[in-house]
Amino acid sequence: MGSLLTPWQTQREGKAKSNVRREELLMLAQAEVDAADIRAGRKRLEPDGSLRLLASPSANSAATPDFQGRIEPTINLRSLAEISAGFNVSQEARKEINVSKAIIHAEEVLAQDPQTPPERSVEDDWLFTWRDYAGRVSTEELQQLWGKVLAGEVKSPGTYSIRTLEFLRGLSTHEAEQISKLAGFIIEDCIIFNPRQHPNERNISFDLLLTMQELGLLLGVESIGLTRQFRSILPERFLRGLHSNSKVLVVEHDDPIKTLTLHVYLLTTVGNQILGLGSFQPNLDYLRLIGKGIVEQGFTVQLADRVQLPESRWNYCNAEKIEA
Repeated sequence: MGSLLTPWQTQREGKAKSNVRREELLMLAQAEVDAADIRAGRKRLEPDGSLRLLASPSANSAATPDFQGRIEPTINLRSLAEISAGFNVSQEARKEINVSKAIIHAEEVLAQDPQTPPERSVEDDWLFTWRDYAGRVSTEELQQLWGKVLAGEVKSPGTYSIRTLEFLRGLSTHEAEQISKLAGFIIEDCIIFNPRQHPNERNISFDLLLTMQELGLLLGVESIGLTRQFRSILPERFLRGLHSNSKVLVVEHDDPIKTLTLHVYLLTTVGNQILGLGSFQPNLDYLRLIGKGIVEQGFTVQLADRVQLPESRWNYCNAEKIEA
């Protein structure tokens, strides 16, 4: 983990990065096999760090006859201690393997990032918490997720709070699927809606919105939403882009001081951080519906592909005009 806190563009000493990565993956794969053998009782870790292959126990090793000639199970304390020690070694090995794989995913993300590494370092408490939680996941998808969290925090310390780490630790598969569905409806860090329309008409149920609020991702659902105003980014005419994943609603008007007012459910800080971890497909029907509502306010609206430019600037292409 310490290596991630140095400039990530620097190659490791003495070897090409690809060779180092290949050796790391091979070692982790062998470590997983060894940990499984220890857990199953086929191998034992010796004090000198070597592994010893164990013979299969005999059928009657765990039972002895009592004074009446019956076969009764007995507890062999030495064997029990060895089994317990082997289990603990196996569990710790699995945690280290999981953490190592997540770090590899983090390195892959950082290797593709051209920005200059920050001078500020990640807090120790955050790293300890991340390491504890990342060590508990064994699936490739979750290891990639935790790797992405680490990479984001290394690039910009303070991006992900410990509260967000705790949220991810307790996230179920069903909840993750619901969050993925919610992500397609996010525009400018909120869900825009028309009070005259029932949520089901936008293919997103009110129950889902309530669930997301209970998870701590949304605000204002129980109060039927909040009001948010959008103003122009240009002085000579009204222009505002409402971004939704890879799409943007381009809103225009001749009057530069005109204000766009929309009813919204806001994302919380945790909600923003969680949704920032994924790449989601926008819901086009929903965007067109919201666009029509904006046209009713007298604006011109186009649905287009979003093109990200340096320094937080943006452009658009393949525009489709939305009619009322």
